[in-house]
This record gives sequence, structure tokens and C-alpha cells, in this order.
Amino acid sequence: MALSILGMHRTYGNIKRLRHILSVFIRHGFSHVLHQMRVFDYVPRIGRLIEPSTTAETGDDLPRRLAHAFQELGPTFIKLGQLLATRPDIVPAPFQAAFAKLQDNVIPLPGEKIVPILASALGRSPEEFFSTFDTAATAAGSIGQVHLAVERDGTAVVVKIRRPGIERLIQEDLALLETLGELVERYVSELAVIRPLATVNELRRVMESELDFIGEASRASKFRESLGENPGVVVPRVRWDLVTREVLVTERLSGRPLSQAEADLSPLDRREIAAGLADCFLRQYFVTGFFHADPHPGNIFILPSGEVGLIDFGQVGHLPENLRYTLGQMLLALKTGDIDGMVDLYAEIGEFSSSTSVQSFRYDLGVLIDRNWGVPVNRIDFSVLSQELLTLARRNGVYLRRDFVLIGKSFVTIAGVIRSLDPDFRLDQALAPFVRRLLIGLYHPAGAVKRGWRLASRFMGLIRRVPEDARDLLEKARAGKLTIVFHHENLNGVAERAARALDRLTMGIVIAALVIAGSIVFVAGPGSRPAEGGVPPVGIPLATFLAAGAFLGAILLGAYVLWGIFHDRN
Repeated sequence: MALSILGMHRTYGNIKRLRHILSVFIRHGFSHVLHQMRVFDYVPRIGRLIEPSTTAETGDDLPRRLAHAFQELGPTFIKLGQLLATRPDIVPAPFQAAFAKLQDNVIPLPGEKIVPILASALGRSPEEFFSTFDTAATAAGSIGQVHLAVERDGTAVVVKIRRPGIERLIQEDLALLETLGELVERYVSELAVIRPLATVNELRRVMESELDFIGEASRASKFRESLGENPGVVVPRVRWDLVTREVLVTERLSGRPLSQAEADLSPLDRREIAAGLADCFLRQYFVTGFFHADPHPGNIFILPSGEVGLIDFGQVGHLPENLRYTLGQMLLALKTGDIDGMVDLYAEIGEFSSSTSVQSFRYDLGVLIDRNWGVPVNRIDFSVLSQELLTLARRNGVYLRRDFVLIGKSFVTIAGVIRSLDPDFRLDQALAPFVRRLLIGLYHPAGAVKRGWRLASRFMGLIRRVPEDARDLLEKARAGKLTIVFHHENLNGVAERAARALDRLTMGIVIAALVIAGSIVFVAGPGSRPAEGGVPPVGIPLATFLAAGAFLGAILLGAYVLWGIFHDRN
């Protein structure tokens, strides 16, 4: 199997973890898929003990069983399930619902273990930075846990500390998942729709982003800067002098999470907060392009001043200007019923697979638009519509960019929060001015000139690099270092079958040689003719033993070859 060398090395280096992963999937009823993946070639001892089921594992409880397996396998697989739950464009609704329930059930590390970790990360004793430090964690996840503290200058802060050893565990699991993803893509064609390797690569980016607290601090600072024009929103200030890859320290917000404060809000406060959240997130989607991808009520704080605070920037998305224009054009096409325009816009934000039928996709879009045509705007549930647009992509084999899927997830989440606060809030009225400004910027001459100048600058930069790139190419060719790589498709299976056929041909030659040798020995041996005087020899001659051994070996080898042929066909 021509799998990635790096993945193979790590797989064999962590064979114990691989055995544990396989045993969990077997226990939850996925032996058929594992045999189909040929994963037991790595751990034949387990494969010999487990017979594949006669039918593929199906049933209404399949999503639940897979989610339970992910939960049991720990943080990397839990995050994989949570990632898939946000991808309605590749995962059916029952699996989304099951994966959305995955939670990190982690016991926080005790204070006597966490304080040395903090001291090692900061390079000095925590007492030098904090006048008080609560050793009991207020929250704990698979990657880190959160503690409350007060700095020497009296500033109340939140200290997030990464769990020791978690990076090594996640990297090992990601290497294993990469190898398993290659096996799935090669041997399980019915799962190709989820693009296993692309999904694992996306998971790797997400996990590495969440492991790097410096990156999270940078995103929080960028959010604070980008939302500076929105006075009703507060983002905690990062204490950069106390930030490392393992430790993140930010100012502590004095309010309560919306999940706790919502029941105590007056109707007026609820309407004002709903309006403020709508303005805040629509500004992120259509103006800054830098948005919070996980705005659930636990990440939204209500401050005593009435302002809204945002925390936890582990998951963020970014829409560049051209994709923001595409988003605006999609909303306009939905409003005007422009089906062909919608198809073209889907092609811009995604990738049509080989199984995509443009005619079928156009028909499904028409059905969706017709179902919402004529419905009063205030009666349209935009969160449901967003989910339907993503599901439509999955049904037709259209793979969307991750940030576009993230904005759909973020919008669905914040729309649900707003609807919970104020069921009568007109999200369409809040949305209209942002879309209008975006489309004016798209079609206004000044905007067109600006984009044209930017495109021309990029093109001129490309032209400037041509002589240098050509010189590098010629120098490599002159030095004999120019390498041309040919990538073949679907030849691995042919090579394996050819290798097996060659092995069987060799075995056939050996069998024929044994039969011929045994016949010669039997015919030429002393036991094949009468002794002098017509009296047969007493006992069985050695030649007869040798001939019988040759015939028996030929029979056994022939049976082995036949078994191998029938086994491969099955």
C-alpha cells in the first residue's frame, strides 16, 4: 500500500493506540467498514480474531453509535465529530444531530499540578505576576482549563492553561487519522462524499489553531480592533506580557454569560441586546469579514453596563472582500429568483464534484426558491434557509469552502440566540442595509476601479517574477536538479493484482516441479521395478518416500493457491 511515509511511520510507532481505536470501533459495530478499509493489514492479530459482518452496518442508531465511539476515543475524535456537525454540506442531518451532542467530559487537573505548569510556561513563579490565583478551575476542556486570578496591579484576569501532553496526543491521533483517511478514500467509495483526507487536513488546521494560544490571543486582539466602531460590544484585552503557546491571559469580564443572565433580563433589555447582537455580527459578516464562528450563549456575556461581551476566539472565520461580494450576490439572486446566477455563485464558493449534475442542482435550487417565493420577508426563517442552502450543496456533491460553511454555522447560531431573546425581531430589516452597502460597493465605479487597480498590481507582480523564475528553472536544468513528477491514478490496485498473479505463477512453477520431480524419482527409484530373481524388496524404499513427499507438498501448495484465489474474489 503506497500510503504516506510519515503517516505509516507514526502508525507503526503508535500501534498500541491504533489497536485501541480499532477495538472501540469494533465494539460499536463497525467491523465491516474496518475490513473493507483493509486496516487489519497493520494489525493482523486483531483482524484474525474479528470476522467481518455479512452486511454493512446500517440502522437508525448508526449516527448514535459512531458518536459514542468518537466520545470514547477522546479529544481528537470528539473535535472531529464537532467539526463534522458544522458541515451540513457533507454530513447528513442525523449525523449532524448526533455529533452536535459531543462534549469534552474532562476532569480538571488539581492545583498542585497546574501551578508548576504555569510557572514553567511563564518562566517565573505565578506569585510574581498574580496577587491571587484560584487553583480550582472554573472550566475545563480537552485542550486546556480556565482559572481566575488577580494581577499585582489589581486587574482581574482569566488564565487559560494548556493541559500537559495534549499536543503530542493530538498529533499522534492526527497522523493515525490521516492514514485511516487514505484507506477510506481508497477502499470505501461510499464514504468519498465526506472527502476523508480533506476533512482530516481541516481538522489538523483547527486543532493546531486551538493548541496555539498565541494565535488565539492574536485573533482576540484583531477582533477588539475590528469592532472598535461598535461601542456596544466589548472584547477582553489580551495581557501580551503573560501570553505563551501554553498560557493565555485576558482581562476578566464582570458580567454573566447570556446562558445564565437571559432569564433575568427585562423585555426592553432583551430587545436591545438582540438588536446589538444582530448589528455586531452582520458587521462582522459583511464589513470586516472577520467573524466569531461559535457565538453560543456561553460565549456571550451581558455586562452591568448593558454592553455585550464576546469571549473564546478559538474558532473564527475570515471572508475576504471578493467572497463577501459573492455572499451579497447570493442573497440578491435568492430575492430575484435568479437560479442560473445561484449555480454560478456556488461554483465560485465551492467545487463541483464528478458526481454533480448541474441540471439536477438547478432543479433543486428552483424548488427551494419557489418554496420561499412570495413569503413575507418577516415570515422567512433565515437560519433554516441558510441550513437548507448548505444541505443542498451536500445532496448535489458540491464542496464548499470552509469559511463559507463557518459563516453559515455562525449565522444559524446567532440567529437562534436573537430569536430566543426577541421572537419579533426583524432580522431581514437589520440585514438589508448591510447587503445594500455591499452591493453598492460592488457595482459603484469607484469600487470597480479599486478592484481593477488591485488586480493589475497583482498581475504586474506576476510578470516581474517571470524572469527570476525562468532563470531558476534553467539553472536547475543545467545542474541536473530539475525533477518532473508523474502522478498516476488508480494503478496501485493493478500493481497489487499483478504482484499476486506473479506470486501464484511462481507457486505454480514450484508445484509443477515437485510433481515432475516426484514422478521421476518414483519411476527411476529401486522400488519401481522387481528385484533380481523376481523377489520384491522388503520395506518401502527411500525413493518412494521422497516421491510421496513431493506429491504431498504439491497438493498442499495447490490448495493454498486455490484458497488465496477464492479469498481474493470474496
